[in-house]
Amino acid sequence: MQSMGQGMSLRWLLAASFINSFAFGFIWPLTSVYLYNELYQTLVTIGWVMMANAVGQAIGSIVSGRLFDQFKPYRLIQFGVLAMIVLQVAFIIWHGWPTYAVILTLVGFFGGWLTAAINAYGTQVRSHDGRFVFNMLYFMSNFGMVFSTALVGPIYPFGITWLFLLALILYVVLFFIVHTKFRINLANYSREQQTTKIALPKWNLLLIYAGISGLVILWISYAQWQGNVSVYMNSVLKLPLWQYSMLWTINGILIAIIQLGMNALNLSANRRSMFIQIFAGIIMFGLSFLVLPFSHHFMGFALAMIITTIGEATAFPMIPALVNELTPLTLKGRYQGLTAAAPSVGRAVGPLVGGFIIQQQGYNALFYAASALTFVAFIGVLTSIVLGYRRTVRYEEN
Repeated sequence: MQSMGQGMSLRWLLAASFINSFAFGFIWPLTSVYLYNELYQTLVTIGWVMMANAVGQAIGSIVSGRLFDQFKPYRLIQFGVLAMIVLQVAFIIWHGWPTYAVILTLVGFFGGWLTAAINAYGTQVRSHDGRFVFNMLYFMSNFGMVFSTALVGPIYPFGITWLFLLALILYVVLFFIVHTKFRINLANYSREQQTTKIALPKWNLLLIYAGISGLVILWISYAQWQGNVSVYMNSVLKLPLWQYSMLWTINGILIAIIQLGMNALNLSANRRSMFIQIFAGIIMFGLSFLVLPFSHHFMGFALAMIITTIGEATAFPMIPALVNELTPLTLKGRYQGLTAAAPSVGRAVGPLVGGFIIQQQGYNALFYAASALTFVAFIGVLTSIVLGYRRTVRYEEN
C-alpha cells in the first residue's frame, strides 16, 4: 500500500487509463455500423441504442464520482473492472438483437463508472500539477484508442466476437493492476469528508457548470463523428470501412503528438495557456464541421478530422483540469464524476438529434448545425470565464 504522502502513482494511473480505453475501443467504434449492417436497425433505432449506452455512462460516472468521496475508492474501481469482465463474457455469448443493446447499456454504465474513478484518482496524484495530470490522462486514453481502432478494421471481418475477446483479456489485465497498485491510503481524507461540509463559492459553481455544460454541447457535436459519420461514409458515399477506422487512428496519433508537445514545452503548467487552449480549441473544433459538407473522399474527411483533433486535444483535457482547480479535496470525486458524465450526456443526445436532422434535412444540415452548436458553447464558456474566474477560489492540491 502506498502511503498517504505519496498519493496515487501517476505511472500506474496512466497505465490504467491506457488499458481501459484500449479495451473500450474494441466495443464502441463500430457499434453504429454493426447495428446498421449486421442487425439491420434504422438510424433512429441506432440513435436510441447509442443514447441508452451514453445515459448509462453518464449515470455510472455520477454515481461513481459521488461514491468516491464517501467510500473506499479502491473497492469501487475494483468492482467496476470486475463488472466489465463479466459483461465482455456476456457479449461473447449474446450479441444479437436486442440483447446486444441491453448489454451495451450496462457496458456504458460501468465504462462511465471506471472513467470517473480514474479521473477522481487523478486528483490524488501529488507528484505533478493537476493540469499536467489531466493532460496526460487524456493523452493516454486516446493513445489506447490508437491501437484499438487500428485493429478494429482488420479484425472485424473475422467476426465481432474476436473484438469482445480482446476486450476481455485487457480488462483482466486491468483488474490485476487495480488490485495491486490502487490501494492507496485515503483514511485522513475520509475523516475530513465525514466531519466537514464545504459549500463551494457561487463563482466556482458557475464556472464549473459552465465548463461541464460546454463539454456536453461539444460532445453532442462530436457524437456525430462516432455515429452518423460512419454510416455516411460507409453506406452513403460507399467508402470502405477501413477508411473510417483510419480516421480514428489519425485522431489518436495526432492527439499524442499535440499533448506530448505541450508537455515538453511545459504549457500544461501555465494557467494562461490553459485558457488559450480552451478558447482556441473550441473554435478549431467548430470550424472542422464546416469542412464536412464538402468532403466526398477520404482526404476531405482526414482534413476535417485533423482540425477536429487539434481542437479536441487542446480544449477537452483542460475542462476537468479547471474543475479540479476549483474544487476542494472533499468534493473532487463528485465534480470529476459530473465532468466525466458530460461526454456521455452529449453522446446520449447527439446520435438521436443527428438522426432526426438527417431524416428531415440531410447530412449537410447536420454538419452546419454541429458547427453552430459548438460556437454557442464557445460564447457560453468564454463569457463565464471572463466574468467570473477572478472571483473564484482556487484550491491547492494537498
